[in-house]
Amino acid sequence: MTDQTTFQPDKINAAFTKQSVVYDKYEEGNLVLKWMREQVRNQALKFLKPGDRILELNSGTGADAEFFAQKGFSVYCTDLSDGMIEQMKKKFSGKNFSDKVTIQQCSFTELDKIGNKKFDMIFSNFGGLNCISDLRLATKFFTSLLNENGKVFLVLLPPVCPWELIQVLRGKFSFAFRRIKSGGAQANIEGIQFRTFYFSANEVRDSLGRNFKVLKTSSLGIFTPSPQMVRFQNQFPFITKLMTKIDEIISGVFPFNRIGDHIIVIAELNLNQPGV
Repeated sequence: MTDQTTFQPDKINAAFTKQSVVYDKYEEGNLVLKWMREQVRNQALKFLKPGDRILELNSGTGADAEFFAQKGFSVYCTDLSDGMIEQMKKKFSGKNFSDKVTIQQCSFTELDKIGNKKFDMIFSNFGGLNCISDLRLATKFFTSLLNENGKVFLVLLPPVCPWELIQVLRGKFSFAFRRIKSGGAQANIEGIQFRTFYFSANEVRDSLGRNFKVLKTSSLGIFTPSPQMVRFQNQFPFITKLMTKIDEIISGVFPFNRIGDHIIVIAELNLNQPGV
């Protein structure tokens, strides 16, 4: 049963609107965040064909949309945040992407507002969907929005993150176990707090339902420090790069592909599956 009382769109809008003006600059100097985005994009490209249409959820400032548009894909960008929508409009207004990028302010809980459009991939990066307590608030729209054999590419925050758990050694018990608390945890973005929730690979699969077949699950950041640990990556760039290389090797290997700062779940719509 879905529960919309734990989804706080007004607070989320306000938080990410404040963050929108600094987000791109923050990523420029963040080695781990840049590495993570590169890993996500490289994987997504393996599941896209020339001419594919992408529906992006929580598009943010349009960083991924710009990348995909430059590769020749059409991207339909959606985001809840006033500020993120404004940043995307600025980003694309002076570029020759008018035929490749469409922007609509829309929550992923209201994807019916998109209408009868069809896409070849639904893409959501960096845990935007962790703002809802029940993924079905968004995934219930996916079947109607995808072409047959269309892909879902979701990057989410899972319950188990080794870099957070190890904070027990520093006495930060609340932070270390925040992802496994029932009822989610408080996130603080630009001084605005709202609840976030963490999903296992199995929970993601179950939320998609019988129409979807999971093609791949991989981790993003097991040994690599989280993007928020800027001080560590700046002080130990060689160690950080070594950790990213290790993560690249084991990211798709069970059980490592179920834990980390983020996980990537890729699924395919198949309405002709037996029993569906």
